[in-house]
Amino acid sequence: MRFNATTISNGVPTITEQNRKWWVVVAIGIAGVLVTVDFNGITVALPTIGRDLGISTTGLQWTVNAYLLAFAAPMVAFGRLSDIFGRRRVLLVGIVVFIVASAFAGLSQSELWLVSARVIQGLGAAAFFAASLPIVSNAFPEKERGRGIALWAAISGLGLALGPLVGGVLTQMFSWRWFFFFNIPLATVAVVLTLAAVRESRDETAGHHVDFAGLITVTAGLVALVLGIQQGDTLGWGSPFVVGALVASVLLLAAFIFIERRIDDPLIELGLFENRNFLGANAVGFVVNYGFGALLFYMTLYLQNVLDYSPLRTGLVFLAFTVPLVLLEARTNDVSTRLGVRTSMVGGLALVAVAFLFLTRTSPAGGMTTVLVALVLAGTGIGVAYTLSNTVGMAALPDAKGGEASGVLGMVRLLGAVFGVAVTGALFKTLENEKLTELLVGAGAALDSSDRREIKGLLSGSDAAEATLKRLAPEVESEIVRIVHEAFVSAFGRAMLLCAAVAILGVLTAHFVIETTQSE
Repeated sequence: MRFNATTISNGVPTITEQNRKWWVVVAIGIAGVLVTVDFNGITVALPTIGRDLGISTTGLQWTVNAYLLAFAAPMVAFGRLSDIFGRRRVLLVGIVVFIVASAFAGLSQSELWLVSARVIQGLGAAAFFAASLPIVSNAFPEKERGRGIALWAAISGLGLALGPLVGGVLTQMFSWRWFFFFNIPLATVAVVLTLAAVRESRDETAGHHVDFAGLITVTAGLVALVLGIQQGDTLGWGSPFVVGALVASVLLLAAFIFIERRIDDPLIELGLFENRNFLGANAVGFVVNYGFGALLFYMTLYLQNVLDYSPLRTGLVFLAFTVPLVLLEARTNDVSTRLGVRTSMVGGLALVAVAFLFLTRTSPAGGMTTVLVALVLAGTGIGVAYTLSNTVGMAALPDAKGGEASGVLGMVRLLGAVFGVAVTGALFKTLENEKLTELLVGAGAALDSSDRREIKGLLSGSDAAEATLKRLAPEVESEIVRIVHEAFVSAFGRAMLLCAAVAILGVLTAHFVIETTQSE
């Protein structure tokens, strides 16, 4: 942002009508940094949190997914509320809730405490995020809107670059608790700037009815679906709990669609998806975040639990992913102007698919060149495809529907991350258990069946697994560690193959569904 004589008063930058739009981007961008830091930065701290609070791998998944589900499911409702009651007001409430929840999370003493705090954080983030995109859109004239959204995405994207590094530094040098306390001063700055720069806006045509029946059924349906997927490997896919959760999810989501089709003021206007660009933008956003969520979660476990990297070193490795992501988000408008929106999205998703194919070649010994190349490719591709999915989705609908459009786009993208962790995690755990059982039997290790069950918790920092190892002879212990690492890497490679297949589906969707080929 440039300041001149009209924007400097007594040496202090001031807000004028000429520069207000840039201050809006900065204010909303700072709050966006918090959301993205808490989305991806926590993954670096997860192994340490697991050991400190005694949380299993499944529990760590819920530490991520509780936040994402609470973030995603009510976002459309918050978008609707922002259209009715004012986007600035809803955004400020969301940031304040996020501040309180961050303090609560930093004080956590148990898995339930932490997961509950993450749910509240997610609700605050949903309120903020649903209102942020229409606020940025409205701050810019139509011809400059693409640049404004790209700049907002780039500032928010700093959280993607800083998240793993911040998480690594704070966890290693202080405590994982400071990862949450770190949010409080930044969020306070965002509140002050929002009060000073952002003007209230709303959809004057919107009714004042909020579809709570739709909100309850879609939220409960999504929670039941994710719960059933995550518990499938632990309890067995035929267990009454898993079958019941999956059946309940189908019934609840069907009820949601039934409700939305028959009320005058639905939570989600299903007719919005008749617009091909809006449909395609949502599909691309889902695919991008599917890979993003899976990559961050399982790459962190690979680096720290297999390669024995520290949290700080893990954060530094992730710079290979986050730096190109942020740089490309800032330059996406230029890229799409030269190549066209659809071509740029297809190219970005193709790079993501190639990156996941590279990651199928990881090994227990390292091979960091392969990992770093894959991370650079993934960051580049996601940087382009993610930003363009926002731009295309918002441009597909009238400005008056900005809150609803933003809410739907945000919800679908975050659900992509939820399913990236949950679905890939279910496949990963199944493959890891099968491979570990095969290798332990094949090695003829001196372990009984109960010891083998305990050993499976070694990579999640299980105290019982560590105790089992200590009872073994040194040469047997070394062999067990090698077997566990080999099982992890085998499952990781095949899980990344699934992510590559999902990215290829995204390529096809962008090519055949997105109609626009012009820069917005």
